[in-house]
Formats: sequence, C-alpha cells, structure tokens
Amino acid sequence: MALKEHDDLRLRRDQALTACCLAVAAETNVSLAPEQRASMLMDCLGALRAAHPAGRAARLGMREFRRGLRGRLGPLLPPSDEVDDRFGELRLLDSDGLVRDALEDLCREHLVPQAAWEQHWPWARARAEQEERRLFEVMRRLEPGEYRQARALLAECPAGPVGELRRRWDQLWMRFDFFEPVAGWSWCQLEGWWYPCPKCRWPMRVVHTGRDVEVRCEAHRARGVHYRLSREQGGRAAAPLLVGTGRASDAVVGLPASEQHLALSRPVWRYGVLPTLLEIELRDRLQALAHVRVEMWPGEVRPDEYDLKITVVVPGCKVRTWRVDAKDWASADALARVLLEREPTPYTLHIVVPDHQKHEVEFLKERLAGRRLKVCTPKILVEQVKRAAGGRGE
Repeated sequence: MALKEHDDLRLRRDQALTACCLAVAAETNVSLAPEQRASMLMDCLGALRAAHPAGRAARLGMREFRRGLRGRLGPLLPPSDEVDDRFGELRLLDSDGLVRDALEDLCREHLVPQAAWEQHWPWARARAEQEERRLFEVMRRLEPGEYRQARALLAECPAGPVGELRRRWDQLWMRFDFFEPVAGWSWCQLEGWWYPCPKCRWPMRVVHTGRDVEVRCEAHRARGVHYRLSREQGGRAAAPLLVGTGRASDAVVGLPASEQHLALSRPVWRYGVLPTLLEIELRDRLQALAHVRVEMWPGEVRPDEYDLKITVVVPGCKVRTWRVDAKDWASADALARVLLEREPTPYTLHIVVPDHQKHEVEFLKERLAGRRLKVCTPKILVEQVKRAAGGRGE
C-alpha cells in the first residue's frame, strides 16, 4: 500500500476513534439534557460516517451506533491495513456501562483536549483543536532548518495544484499531511472553480445573496479582500470573472476545484498560516529600520519557542530586545488559557495579536498579569521599536 493511502486510512481511523470517544462521553453523562445528548450523538455519527467508505457508511444508523459504543470498537471503525490493530478489540465501557480509563488514554494519545469530552464540545470544535495540536506536534519534530522552511511554506504555499505543492514542499511533502482536495469543499466553489486570496493564498468563500454572488476571504475581508461575480463573462471553459469591491481586491484567477488541487485544512490555515503571515508582515515593517535586526524563528533552545527576535542597537544606548510570539485567535479567552498553561519563560515574551483585536489587549493583560508576558498589537510594537531605534526609551 502506498504511503499516502496508509496515511489516509490512519487519519480516517483517527477521526472515527475521536468521534466514538466524544459520543461515549455524551452517552454516559446522566446530567446531560436529552436534546443535547441527541445532538452530540448525531454530530459524532456524522463524523463517523464521513470516515467510512460510502457503502459502509450508509449502513451506520443511530441504533447501530449506540449499540456499537457498548461493545468492542472494531465494527464501528473504518477498515485498517494493520495486522495487529489494538483498537479493534478495545472497549470504552465496562460490563456495568461505566466509562473505562481507556477513554482518557485515547483522548490524550489522539491529542483531544480533556475539556472536549468533559464539556461536550461540538465535533467541529474538537476536531479543529485536535488538528491544531497535531500540527504543533509535527512541527516540533522537525529539525531547526526544516522547521523554518515549513513555516515559510505555510505562508507561501497553502494551496494550489498538487504538482506545484509537491515541488515546493519537496522533502517535507510526505511528512506534512495536512492537505485536502478542494473538490470536497463546496463552500469555496463557483461553477467548479475556486479563487485563492491575494493575501493568504487560501481558498476564498463563495456567498450567494439573492441574485448576487460575493467571493471573500474570511480572514482578510475587513482589510478589503472581497469581490463580486462580474456580469461580463468569458467562454464556458473559462473561470467566472470576478470584480474587486474592496481596497485590497487585487486581480485573482480561478483554478479548477478538482482532486488535483489541494489546500491546507482549515485549522492549519487558521492557526498556522495566519500567524505566520502576521510574523512576516512584522518582519517586513521592521527590518527596513536603521539599527534594527530581525531574526525569524530563532529560538534559543527550539525554533518554535517564539517567532521573532528583534534587536535594536543604537550607539551610546542600551541594547533593546523583543522576543515575539504572534497569535491570531478568534477567542481571547481561549488564547489566555493556553498561554497560562505554558511553562514560564526565563525572559519576557511579547504576545502580538492582530491590529483589529486591539480591544482585546487590556483583557489579555489582566488575565496574564504576573507572568513574563506582554501583550500588544503590531502597530504598538512597531512604534516601540521605532522609538528605541531613534535612541528614545519606551
């Protein structure tokens, strides 16, 4: 079996195991409202069916699902190519219908946060968190040079024709299995075509509003990346033409939404691509300044310790240093929790959030008080560095 096929089976198996764990947690929680339990089970059943081949998935109903959760997991899981598959005989419930320790072990091994099964997160949220943690684990296993290469490629090549992606990712291709066929993403397709955002190069969303069609980047719409379908169209074989309606709506060309066009999964785009773009934007704004040196992913022990090291050396003045970790999270509360779970650093770390989240800065400062963590936006950080480069203090 080809390595790519093996990885696909493994990911499907992983998805099915996660769905079963979340379903068992909901099924056995007697304090859960019946409607919430039913909603969770339907959510998990949908995820489980998506992990199976089409013919087998059609035979998985709710009755079979709930009965299967009380036996060995084998009948619920998609086929495995491994001769010794320990999950096939695994049971998540004991003879009395109580959750076994195996549930917690499975969640830990498969990077499912404890809160996901204790608080009954929706499948999409649990899977996104799981994928983000998997990205973190993959990146941490890379050599420093490979790590820096992968971070740069996240920003440069998050989507495109598979041949181009293979060429650019080169030796990292088989180790970085976060790409998915755009053909399966109906939300970004317009008459069989998809359009990469001019800022992040990831597929833009297609929104039908009455008789109009808008194509926009979810992350960069506020910065003026949005389009409408042109009333003047080319031939049938050509992609529909778009007209820019925002200040940053550079010309874009549609690409076929085929199996041969891939894009990084949404969690990797959200928590890998977007922060990397923020880091690169900061670097570009700072490295042109006199007396300023910017290093990308320089970590003193590991390259993922922080994202930028900014050093200002002005003759006759004290050397100033900023160690920066860029974060682009939708929830400031969730970000604060993750930062508080980290091991304290022996140096001050500057957490930089996007300018459009400046209203969250004070909240984060309060939550992180007492730690060697400072919070600011790119605009604030650039002003601090400029003052230091001009020989002035903060």
